Amino acid sequence: MRMKPKNPKKQNKTTIQGFTLVELLIILMVTLVLIAVLVPITLHYTNKASARSILAEAKNVKLSMYSVGLDCRATNTPFQDGNGTYGFAPGILNEVKTTADCQGEIYLLKWDADTCQPEQFIYIEKGYLVTYQKVNNENQWDVSKLNHLINGS
Repeated sequence: MRMKPKNPKKQNKTTIQGFTLVELLIILMVTLVLIAVLVPITLHYTNKASARSILAEAKNVKLSMYSVGLDCRATNTPFQDGNGTYGFAPGILNEVKTTADCQGEIYLLKWDADTCQPEQFIYIEKGYLVTYQKVNNENQWDVSKLNHLINGS
């Protein structure tokens, strides 16, 4: 003789179960930890890509200065003006920007008239500051992000 269980379940009927509250909280916590880790990494690589893009534009500006400088030498027109805000002779800044197809601000600090090349300049665009200087015949490029105003006065 077979004994029947006290709480028989029907073999054909499937039971539907959902997630418990604890399981949902664990999934939520794991998701939040992943987001907390991935967001800074994503921002880092996004900033790095933007900095490289701005550096490429600054290098185009340097080539543009060289090209316009050669034109100025050929036509005996001045390239640099130390009294101007940006360091360029009148009209030269616009020509450099047009040739380089850039939107940023260019500040010429030092110009070598013999080689028609900049020895030192600053390029600012989209919150990035690129400084260029020629040290011992080597090009030195530095890119910084302008996050906040240090001195507002």
